[in-house]
Amino acid sequence: MKIMADKGCAGVILVIIVLFSPARAAQTNFELNIAVLAQWKDIINPIMASKHLGSVPVNLNTFDLGKTRSDYDKIKKAIQNLKDHNTHAVIGPFDVPISLATESLNITYLATTGVTTKNMNSTFQMIPRLDDFSQALLDMVKRYGWNEVSIFFDDDKGISVVEKLLTDHNLMIKSWRLVKKADEKQVRDHLVHMRRVFMQRSIVFCQKRNIGTLLETARSLAMLSTPYEWFFYDPGDELADVMNNFPDIHVNFTVFTMMPFNSTVPKGQPTRDSFNKTLAQDAVSLLQEAVNKPFEKNTTEFVRNSLAERILSIDFNGKSGSIQFDEHGKRINLSIILTEMSGYATHQIGEWHSDVEMFDTRLQIASRFSSSNISHPFPLVGRTARVVTILEKPFCMYKRDHKVRHGNDRFEGFAVDLIREVADMLNFEYQIYLVHDGNFGTKMSDGSWNGMIGELLQGNATMSVAPLSINSEREAAVDFTKPFMTRYISVLMKVPRSETSYFEFLNPLHPTVWFCTLGAFVFVSIVLYILERIGTIDRKECPSISFKESFWFVFGSLLQGSTDSSPSTLPGRILTSSWWFFALILISSYTANLAAFLTVKKINTPIKTVTDLASQTKIKYGTVQSSGIMSFFKNTDIEHFSKMWAQMSEIEPSSMVKSTEEGFKKVKEELYAFFWDTTVNKYKTIENCDFMEVGPPFDPKGFGIGVPPGATYREELSMAILKLSDIGRLHELENRWWGRRNCPDHGKPSTDETSELQIDNVAGVFFILVGGVAVAAVVCLGEYFAKQISNSVKKRALVRGSLVAMDILQNIGRTMSTEEQNRPPPQ
Repeated sequence: MKIMADKGCAGVILVIIVLFSPARAAQTNFELNIAVLAQWKDIINPIMASKHLGSVPVNLNTFDLGKTRSDYDKIKKAIQNLKDHNTHAVIGPFDVPISLATESLNITYLATTGVTTKNMNSTFQMIPRLDDFSQALLDMVKRYGWNEVSIFFDDDKGISVVEKLLTDHNLMIKSWRLVKKADEKQVRDHLVHMRRVFMQRSIVFCQKRNIGTLLETARSLAMLSTPYEWFFYDPGDELADVMNNFPDIHVNFTVFTMMPFNSTVPKGQPTRDSFNKTLAQDAVSLLQEAVNKPFEKNTTEFVRNSLAERILSIDFNGKSGSIQFDEHGKRINLSIILTEMSGYATHQIGEWHSDVEMFDTRLQIASRFSSSNISHPFPLVGRTARVVTILEKPFCMYKRDHKVRHGNDRFEGFAVDLIREVADMLNFEYQIYLVHDGNFGTKMSDGSWNGMIGELLQGNATMSVAPLSINSEREAAVDFTKPFMTRYISVLMKVPRSETSYFEFLNPLHPTVWFCTLGAFVFVSIVLYILERIGTIDRKECPSISFKESFWFVFGSLLQGSTDSSPSTLPGRILTSSWWFFALILISSYTANLAAFLTVKKINTPIKTVTDLASQTKIKYGTVQSSGIMSFFKNTDIEHFSKMWAQMSEIEPSSMVKSTEEGFKKVKEELYAFFWDTTVNKYKTIENCDFMEVGPPFDPKGFGIGVPPGATYREELSMAILKLSDIGRLHELENRWWGRRNCPDHGKPSTDETSELQIDNVAGVFFILVGGVAVAAVVCLGEYFAKQISNSVKKRALVRGSLVAMDILQNIGRTMSTEEQNRPPPQ
C-alpha cells in the first residue's frame, strides 16, 4: 500500500511538472493582445471571428483615443492605453503619434498605409514603398524611351514621384497639383494646359475622388482616346469601380497594382475595403506565422521584443504578394503588376520586381495590349460636343421665331447646317452656343486670346464652326481641320445713288454750254437789230423788227417757234440763217442726250477698285477689331495696304468697328467702306440691293473647324468635310445660302436696265411751265393795274384841270363884276 501510495504521489508530481513547465505554460496561459485602430474594427473582426491565431488565443482591443488637444496628449494617452491592455501588436493605418507610442514600448505596429517617419524599429509597412512604384514608373519611362510626361497628384506622394523621375535628365516633366477636393474648373484648366503643350502621357497619383473628376473632365475634352495614355498608381485595386464608369474609352489605362487588377467589380461598389481586408488578412497571417512557435517567456516585454524580431525573419506569400521586410520595416522582394485596360477588357502586360538576379531586368513586359484589329469609334461618340460660333450672316443667324425655340433649333445658317451634317456622319451630339465677347479671336498683349480661339484654349468649347479664317498665328494656338470654304477680302459699299433733280433736263448740256448759248442769244438779238436798223436808214422808214421784237424773233427761232416780224434786210437774213443752223445742231444734240440721261441708269462709282481707297480721304474705311482681316492689314508689307492700316488705326481709329453688324450699319448710314470676307459681303449684296461689292478680292484663306490643340478628333472632322465635299453636299449648302443676285448692276449701261420716265425726271419742265403761267399772270396783272393807275391819274388830272378852269372862269367873272361895279356911271 505504501509503495502504491509513493507511486501515485510520483505520478501526480510528474503530471504537475509537465503541466506547469515553462513551454507548456506559454502555450496554455499566453494570450496575444492586439490593438486595432477604431476605423479598422469592422475590417478585423470578421477575420478574427475565431479569436485565435492557431493555438494562441487573441484578445482584440479597439484602439480609440477620442479627441485630444495636441499630439503630445495623444502620445501620452496612447502609451497609457497600450500599457493598460498589455498590448503586443497594433494593426491599422499609420499614425505618427501612435507610432511614437509603439516605438517607445517596442510594440509591433503593422501599418496598412505608408509610413512617413524614418528610423522605426518596430513599425512595419504592409504596402510597398512609394519609391518602389516610382522606380517602376522610371523603368517603364526608360524602357519606352519617353521624352515627356505629365503628372497629376494631390499630396506629397506626387512630389516624391516627380523627384524620382527627374533623375532621368532626358525626360521633360509637367506636374499639376490638385487640391484635396478638386473641382471641375481646376481640373479642366490643367487638362487644357496639358493639351496645349502637347503632353500625351499622364501619370496620376491622386485620391479616388479626384481621379473620377479628372477622367470625367478628360472625357468631356475627348482626351480618353489615342494618342493619349494614362498611368495610375493603385496599389490595392481601388480604382476598379472608377474604371467601370468609362467602358467607352478609346485609350489604354495602365494600372500599377500589388495584385491582379479586377475589372469585374460591379459599378458603384466600393473597392477600398476589399484592399484593406487583404492587408488585414496578411497582417493577421503575419502574426500567426510569428506566434506559431511558443515564446520562451510570456512576459509582455519579452513577447514584444521577440514578436518584432520574428516578423523580420518571416518570408511567406500573402494575399498581397510576397511578404518580407528589411531592417527598417519596409517590404522587400515584392512585385508590382502592370495591367492595361481598355473598356471592360484587361490585359496584364508585365511585372516589376524589386529584387532580381544579376543581369535580369526589374521590369519584365511581355507585350503591350495591341488594338490593331479593333476599330475605335469617333472620340466624341456618346458625348455632347460644345460648339462655339458667332452671329454672322449667312453662317449663323437667329430664326425669326427664335424666342419661342430652344437649343440648337434657335439658329440657322450655313455653319449650322454644316455641323448638323458632320454630327450625323460621325454620330455625336452637339450644343451650339455664341461666343460671349462677340470676337473671332485675336492674341492680346498679355499673350492670352479672346473670342472663339480663347474659348477653345480655355476648354469651354469642343470645336468652333464659324467663318474663322486660318492664319499662322491662330494655327500656332489651336488646330484646324481641312478648310470647308475659301474666302477672300473685298470691300462692301453702299450703291452710290445719283441725286434726284427736278431740273434733270438741264444735264444733257454742260453749264458752260448753257451760258454760251444764253450769251449767243443776247449777242445775235442785238446784232440783228443793229443790222436791221442800219439797213433801213436810207429808206427813211422804221425797221421791220424793233429792239424788243429782235429778241423775241431769235428766241422763237431757237425753240422752233414763229413770230409776226422777220428780218427784211439781206444782212439780217444771213445772220438769221446762221442762227437757224446753230439752233438745229444744238437742239438735235440736246434731244439725243436728253433721251439717254432720262432713260438709261448708269452710276459713276467713285471707287472702282480697292486701291482707290488708299488715294482718297473722303470715304472712311475699316474692318472689325480682333479679326483675321485686321491682322492682315496690321502685318502686311504691301504698300497701299500698309497705308490703309495707318489710316484706319492712327488717323481714323473710329473707322474700326466692334462687330460686323456695326460695320454694315455704318456702310448703310455713312460714307463708309467696310473690309470683310467675300462670303459675307456677297450675301449682303444678295440680301440688300443697296449694297455693292468692290474688288478685286485679295488675301485668300480657308475657313476651317477649329479644335483645341492636340484634340484627337481633328482628323475625323477633316475626313467628314472631305466626304461632304466629294458628294457635293457642301456645294448644295452654298447654293442654299448664296442664291442668285436679282439686283441691277448699276455699273453697266444696257437697254435691259432702261426704265420709263418718272415724274422726278421731268418735273422741272412742269415747273417751268407753271412758272411761265405764273409770270404771265403777274405781268398781266401788272399791265392791268398799270392801266388802271394810268387811267386814274388821267381822270384825276382831267378833273383837276376842270376845276382849275372853273376857278379861273369864276375869278374872271368876279373880276369883271367888280370892274363893272367900280365903273362910273355914264354921264
